[in-house]
Amino acid sequence: MSTHTDRPTTTSTALVVLATLATATVLVRAIGVSMPATLGGIGAVLLAVAVWTAGWQRYRAIGTALSSLLALPVGIGLVAATIGTVIVLAGVLFPVSSLSQLSSTVIDLSARAMVVVGAVAAVFGATVAVGNVLDRETAKRATATSFKTMLSPLALGLALMAGEVLAYFESNTDVPGVGAVVGDVLRAITTVLFDPPPVRPNLTTFLLLAAVALIVTRRALGALPLSEVAAGTPAERAIAGVRRALFWASVLVTLGIPIAILSDFLVPTRQLRRSLSPALFELLTALTTAQAPRALLWWTIVLGVATLLVVALLRRLVQSSADRIGATLAPFAAGAAVVVGTTVVAGPVLSALIDWVADTLPGEFGPRFRELSGLVVEFYGPLALVMTAVGAVLLVATVAMTALWLTLLTKYLDDRTAGVGIASAALFQTAAFAGVVGVSTTVLFGSLIAAVLVWDVGEFGTTLGHEIGGGSGARRTELVHATGMLAVGGVGATAALAIEGDAVGAIPVAGGTVVLGLVAVLAGLLALLVALR
Repeated sequence: MSTHTDRPTTTSTALVVLATLATATVLVRAIGVSMPATLGGIGAVLLAVAVWTAGWQRYRAIGTALSSLLALPVGIGLVAATIGTVIVLAGVLFPVSSLSQLSSTVIDLSARAMVVVGAVAAVFGATVAVGNVLDRETAKRATATSFKTMLSPLALGLALMAGEVLAYFESNTDVPGVGAVVGDVLRAITTVLFDPPPVRPNLTTFLLLAAVALIVTRRALGALPLSEVAAGTPAERAIAGVRRALFWASVLVTLGIPIAILSDFLVPTRQLRRSLSPALFELLTALTTAQAPRALLWWTIVLGVATLLVVALLRRLVQSSADRIGATLAPFAAGAAVVVGTTVVAGPVLSALIDWVADTLPGEFGPRFRELSGLVVEFYGPLALVMTAVGAVLLVATVAMTALWLTLLTKYLDDRTAGVGIASAALFQTAAFAGVVGVSTTVLFGSLIAAVLVWDVGEFGTTLGHEIGGGSGARRTELVHATGMLAVGGVGATAALAIEGDAVGAIPVAGGTVVLGLVAVLAGLLALLVALR
């Protein structure tokens, strides 16, 4: 984390935040995309808070828990600012009246979407500039926290979807191509392990499941601290007796597997019936082919393995401090909470989302989307789709944090001025794309001045904060500096506007070309001002 002396002054921080928010708001309103940009801005602020809480040193467990819980709304905001913006703009800009307008409409849509993305990035940069909370360490912790939170929902969602696909392959014999092979393999495995035909005893797989279940159960009992809790009591001897019984039972069952292989694969059914007697043959057939005993053995193995994994994790953490244990477990607990919440609201959320997208898309795209989405929901089910979507949203948040961390790791951004650097660069990008969609020259020049102002004032305030602290003792100096910057930028912008008004129509080039050249000149003037101050 950045030290106290690295924090920018209060006045410069306030100027950075105000200039960024005002410029981003003006540009977003100018392109007419308010709701996705608002959600994206909220997500950007929450991302900044997540980075801040991930860097808490004194209350690491609480900070990690808060950062984990913020990962989902951060992802929702980022998805709304990107995909949501494209959907809204598609509903406004399409359909086009002719194919000749398609390319220009696509460019217009892309530029407007990039304006929203840039505005969201600028809001994030201005937010983390408050207190200078962004550095490589906090970005790394936020990335790790988001990744751990993502694991449970994404893995469960993909598992549910894969299960539906595999179940479809298994239950359909007319699936073509690779699906037919997969279906045959799945049917064979399922039949052999869980539903063998009741025509003769199926000892091999039954004894194999029983042996694994006995071994796993014995190891799980040994891993649990039952003996320590029951030390000196009759229960301790009982636990030891149970473990011995499980050991010898597993040995006997394992020794019986080779005999079972010979019986199942080498002895004909009629000969086996005569050798065992019909009554014993039928009893063994019913016992070793019934689904219930095999399902019991399977779930015993699953629960035993889960117990061993949990105990191993707890033993690894037992010598750590309570705060460190909490910080380690918090992301997984947040992921579990997301899974539970998603399970409860999957149906209504999916229905509302499909309705919104279908109503927003233009022309025949809406009804077609509703039709196709209905088929997908019918195949996979709401829970699998929403759980996977939630995992994907968390993945978006994780990717954004990873990109932020890698950018800081390459030292492309200085830890001291990372926030103002992001805000300034994002505002410059937003102004550039806003010029593509026909935003007025006044707004364009003002945005460019604001981008340079954010960087200049932020860097100047960080330097003062390092030298004299983050208070307001140098407020007058900062205001004079910012005013001078605005004055020079205003003079340059006024001159550029005057030249633009006289040049368009008088010079035999397109008006947009004139504006682009004036923007480049103004950017150079402002950059020179920063370099010479």
